Amino acid sequence: MLKLLEDPKYPLLGPHLRLLKFTGLWHPVLDRVTRLKLLLFYITTAFFFSQYIKCMLAINVDSIKLILQYIPFHIGIVKACFFQKNYANWSRLIESISEIERHQMLQNDITIHIKNYIHRSRRVTFFFWALALFSNFSIFTEPYRKNQVGNGTDSYLYLFDGYTPFDRVPPGYYCSMLVQTVLGHVVSAYVVGWDMCVVSIMIFFAGQLKIFRIYNMKIFCSKNNATSLKNIANCHEFYMKLISYHKLFNSLISTVMFIYLIVISVNLGVCIIQIAVIQDDLGAFLSACLYIVACLIQLLLFYWYSNEVTHESLLLSYSLFESDWYYAPAILQRNIAILAETTNRRFFVRVIVFSPFLMKQISDGSLIIC
Repeated sequence: MLKLLEDPKYPLLGPHLRLLKFTGLWHPVLDRVTRLKLLLFYITTAFFFSQYIKCMLAINVDSIKLILQYIPFHIGIVKACFFQKNYANWSRLIESISEIERHQMLQNDITIHIKNYIHRSRRVTFFFWALALFSNFSIFTEPYRKNQVGNGTDSYLYLFDGYTPFDRVPPGYYCSMLVQTVLGHVVSAYVVGWDMCVVSIMIFFAGQLKIFRIYNMKIFCSKNNATSLKNIANCHEFYMKLISYHKLFNSLISTVMFIYLIVISVNLGVCIIQIAVIQDDLGAFLSACLYIVACLIQLLLFYWYSNEVTHESLLLSYSLFESDWYYAPAILQRNIAILAETTNRRFFVRVIVFSPFLMKQISDGSLIIC
């Protein structure tokens, strides 16, 4: 069944694009169904935005707590909006990544390395999808467990305090909760699709840097100096492509990741405080703990694979000296040395647009922020 998610046109990102296409965020063809999905996106965005309007019109502590408690869903709207805003660049990056992979899979000695990091991406992706499914089940059933009914002071809790044209008591309450549940699952799909697409692209860069090291180790051909020069030129061209795609990737996620890191810190603090005040409610305690674990795993994936990209980039220039460069004539050794110096830079995932001074420190290797 999982094979149905694969797409030979997109070896790495096939399942992610199918999920994003299912939600309407990925729309290479704007047919009638896709337009309806985009309409649902605008409705969902308006619903979540209405929570902020309500808070501004009438300050309500409970509404603010509700926003803080379920802030990752609000960040899902931010991720989806930025994806739509930069759709052309996302499309260019995804198509470029897939083109590189399709070309490399024609080389028998490289195919196995591509399949290895694709398999790794699949394990991470399907694990996170399963985690999100269990987390959603816990989150969307929590208000029903906390409702207080039959003691003379009925209290019905919401997931999101957005505008719905229904009463806050049954049967209107259940209609409102149905709308919130459907839109909440839509936003959850936005979050899962965006997050795993970003993580998989990080895995792509780490995997391609490993492949680049293989190219470097085979760069010298003792039988033909012209072939060696061609290999050097090809390696340099490939490295420049990786740099340009990585810069594009950074420009697409830096603002979103900065917002995400700020709000998730506040969200985790709110959830921990709520756990501390829970009394005699094992279900609520386990639900809150599962939610925090899911958020921490989400953070771990971003940090782990961004660090792996940086680590792999530090090994590039050394791999050139694992070739038989010492047998090469002086002119080839000079070219190899120039390539080694060119590839002696760090790849890092930027989470904010830095000042020129900080950017200079980063480019010099004296400051790295992932």
